[in-house]
Amino acid sequence: MPLFSAASAPPSDLPPATTGGDGPDGTTRPPLWLPSPYLVLGGLVWAVLSAVAWRAPLCCEAGLQAAVVERLRVNLLHPAFPMTDLPAVASAHYSPYALLQGLAARATGLSGPSVVAVAASVNLLLLLTGIGRLTRLLTPSRWVPVLVLVPLALIHWADPARWSAPSTFAVAVTFHLWAWTGHAAARAADPGDPRPGRTPRWAEAVGIGVLLGLVLLVHPPTAVGAAIGCLALIAVRTRTRIRPTLWRWAFGVVCAVTVAALWPYYNGLTAPRTPPEGRTTGPPATEGVRAAGEPYAWATAYVPPGEVVLTDSRPAMYALAGHGAYVLADALPDAGLARTERRERSRAVAAYLDTATPQARRDGITARYGVRWLLLTRFQRLPENATVLAFSPATGEVLARVSTD
Repeated sequence: MPLFSAASAPPSDLPPATTGGDGPDGTTRPPLWLPSPYLVLGGLVWAVLSAVAWRAPLCCEAGLQAAVVERLRVNLLHPAFPMTDLPAVASAHYSPYALLQGLAARATGLSGPSVVAVAASVNLLLLLTGIGRLTRLLTPSRWVPVLVLVPLALIHWADPARWSAPSTFAVAVTFHLWAWTGHAAARAADPGDPRPGRTPRWAEAVGIGVLLGLVLLVHPPTAVGAAIGCLALIAVRTRTRIRPTLWRWAFGVVCAVTVAALWPYYNGLTAPRTPPEGRTTGPPATEGVRAAGEPYAWATAYVPPGEVVLTDSRPAMYALAGHGAYVLADALPDAGLARTERRERSRAVAAYLDTATPQARRDGITARYGVRWLLLTRFQRLPENATVLAFSPATGEVLARVSTD
């Protein structure tokens, strides 16, 4: 007797999406419960790189971002410069992305480095979902987004300490912006619509414009590419005549410009991102490379937040600032800091570290700028009124406390 009779046989006319059957192009489609390869591999990449972010040394971009969070934790509305103990004036580091991190730090009590590590996971998740949305817009293939994971993983794995969190966030938002723009431009008119082809909707124009303004505030170079991509998608995917949609897209541009111009921390349309004559005051590049992997936990454990440290070790600057301390002169000063102030501070560091400088002048420098700590390389001479508190066996650097007597 057959296992199934004709009356009880399982139905064979179920939709292909339910049973997995054949798609419209004759290919076999997986059941709905089977996750896509991008979801599986993307989740694996996210988990691994998120774990790496917690172990990355606090130098370079990560240290600078942690310093920004620390300043916003102390004063949300009027923070100091990330590296220098002066009120920030038009500092482009205080973008909407940084403000979100500062709010998170104040709400959760997490330190700047911890917030940066959590933000790395959030940025990566936002980037992966943006890639998925954009590739679905451009192609039905399930494997195209998987190919993007290879360079993405290699780039992030190569040097996690040099991840640029703001640019990663800006690129992730750009992918979502492009996907939204492409969908809005390609929307077909609703049946019976008396004014067909009026896309995007006004609310969409506002949302797309605000997102573009957000990218401009966070990372202006990315905003240029984001705007070009939006124009290309509008030109290629609009299903009706462009002219009826021009006013709405133009309104989106107005919204983007308005968001950038009215940002309270700085003008996103005019604020410079890098100092016009920025130069490093640090040691030779070879010394910096050897020190770049040093987490400086041996030094940050002693220096309280808000204290000023004199050093010309660039990796140490970012690590110390990331834990809440200030440095007398940054290797690459903030463009919002006055040019004369930058020069004076750089000259003060050089004079203090010069062995020919009299002790009286050194004392004047520490008194003027409130310096209480020194972090010196093994090639630099310890002043007579400084006491060594900690040192690094790996690099030979020392942390010393300056006497104020």
